[in-house]
Amino acid sequence: MRILDQQRYWAFLKAYLISFTSLVGLYVVLDAFANIDEHAEIAEGTFGLLGNMGRFYLVRTSRFYDDLCGVISMMAAIFTVTWMQKNNELLAMLAAGVSTQRVIRPVLISAVLVQGLAVANQEFLIPRVAEELQRPPDIRASDKITKLYQCTDINGIAVHGNCGFADTRIIERFDATLPASRFGTLLSLQAARGLHIPETAYRAPIRGGWLLQGARISPPRAKWTSPLLIPLTPEQVAQFPQAGKPIDGPSFFLRSDVTFAELTRSRQWFYFASTPELLRMMAKPIGRTERMEYAVYLHARLLRPLSSLTLMFLALPLVLGGTGRNMFLNLGLSLATSGVFYASAFLVQYLAKNDVVSPELAAWLPLIVFGTLAASRWDRIRT
Repeated sequence: MRILDQQRYWAFLKAYLISFTSLVGLYVVLDAFANIDEHAEIAEGTFGLLGNMGRFYLVRTSRFYDDLCGVISMMAAIFTVTWMQKNNELLAMLAAGVSTQRVIRPVLISAVLVQGLAVANQEFLIPRVAEELQRPPDIRASDKITKLYQCTDINGIAVHGNCGFADTRIIERFDATLPASRFGTLLSLQAARGLHIPETAYRAPIRGGWLLQGARISPPRAKWTSPLLIPLTPEQVAQFPQAGKPIDGPSFFLRSDVTFAELTRSRQWFYFASTPELLRMMAKPIGRTERMEYAVYLHARLLRPLSSLTLMFLALPLVLGGTGRNMFLNLGLSLATSGVFYASAFLVQYLAKNDVVSPELAAWLPLIVFGTLAASRWDRIRT
């Protein structure tokens, strides 16, 4: 690696860190002032408030970065190139016979590398803290979750509940509709308490479903046989960790791939899901509207690295194609370009969600249009 390349990599890294700190820090400060009362409701004293807010925004930094990664990369590239022009470094290298494309090659490589960081944050970090990201600032993990959604598993079993508790994974007044295709007749199953037992609960005798206590099946005299619903004795129930105090009435284990998180998460849960989880949910029997929203977001997510690079290629010719060395003017023009880019992308995605255009076209159309514009602008760069 040449010394000049090392300087460009180091300059890009510094600009990237400064841009990240500035944008994310501004985001955190504005949100903290807007929600200070909500944080104070669940805090105990000043230190408790600072601790809660620190944890809250440390987790949400991953989400803020996911929203701003494309703009941060563009700003870092603009700062690096403008600073190079301001110090007459570019002029000296051009006089020495080095082309502009060769000079900015480290900047382009750095932009590609940081896209890998954005993908890792999106696929690995955000899904691990998805529940916290969807939790309002005035709600603890031990508080009651009163807003639950109905979910249908891969076997056609519709699951719902009255309220839940995130710390124990318990749903109170658990309801399930069991389809005739799996049980021979349509059944309604109600339970006083449902405890989710994930596949990773290796200490449990049965995994991958719900432990239901105080259950009742309607119609009561219906004859059914299915491996998806297993009657349990009190002794078998006692073998489950966190089963809690016994509840009067029959107990069952319902095999279902519906999880506690799926019942309690927000309608925008797919923004926090990994790509494999999103694909798994699209394979389930869901409504057309939901499927269209998932498809639009999935295609946009897969093309996000290319979109971020396109945004940078749109902005760089604004700096390298003229004689202006004003960093703030260059940054303003670049931000205006990014505003038009994202506004166009949001408009096309809105049309796709309303079934006007296909999800594939919604993802590729802004990339094709602005990518063509970026390629035409590239010839304006002085060499």
